[in-house]
Amino acid sequence: MKEILLASLLGLATTSSAMIGIAVGLYVPISKRLLGCILAFASGGLISALAIELAFNGAVQLHHLGFSVGAAWLLVGSGFAIGAIIYSVFSRYLIQKRREHDAKELIELLSRCDLLRHLPPQEIEIILPSVRTRRLAAGQVLFNAGDPGDILYIVARGEIEILEANGSNGVPRDQPIASLREGEAFGEMALLSGSPRTATARSAGDVELAEIDRKDFERLVAEDQVLARAVEQLSHDRALNNLSAGTPGAASWAAIASRSLQRVTQRGQ
Repeated sequence: MKEILLASLLGLATTSSAMIGIAVGLYVPISKRLLGCILAFASGGLISALAIELAFNGAVQLHHLGFSVGAAWLLVGSGFAIGAIIYSVFSRYLIQKRREHDAKELIELLSRCDLLRHLPPQEIEIILPSVRTRRLAAGQVLFNAGDPGDILYIVARGEIEILEANGSNGVPRDQPIASLREGEAFGEMALLSGSPRTATARSAGDVELAEIDRKDFERLVAEDQVLARAVEQLSHDRALNNLSAGTPGAASWAAIASRSLQRVTQRGQ
């Protein structure tokens, strides 16, 4: 009777965890990461219940074959331990391979970026800890005009649309005035000047970005004069493009970006 009650409680716990995970996923607006953790816990519970049943049946069969209770459980436990070791080693191997693959893809992306293409692969690999990845769904706004500018972005996959801040110059607010594709960097002007964003950035489809925050960006610029000149050239080119397109304040933006860049590079001298 005690064994039946214990098995019933274990079965209830494992099956209810799966149902709770499904209900939460359907009706509670939580992050995908948290939902994945809940479902992983539920899956682990079900696998554990199955493993316990298999272990018990295996020990019983070994005992019927003439093994003592202790020897039977020792054999079953050894089998589970060997399986766990093989699983752990293989999973670690796959994780390491995945990380190496992701790092290689990121190095290839950064080597195509106008700002970093001058760096050899081994130097790009050094800055990888400063680079994070971010994914956007189609139509998702990355930042709005007026938001703080504290991150440099590089398009890894997809396309980013730059929207007019206030719909000036006869351009509707939801109408793109520029598009950025794989390997192109953006967000550097607000990052250098410390001023708010002057436009809105939105994904044209599913997008993957690489991003570097202000602290790491300033350190990289201070340590690399070629990067500093590349950022300055990019800022000047975009300021001139804004000026030719009639965007308000383009000339002042160019002056602010140049002064900010000079302060950043002087700190590295």
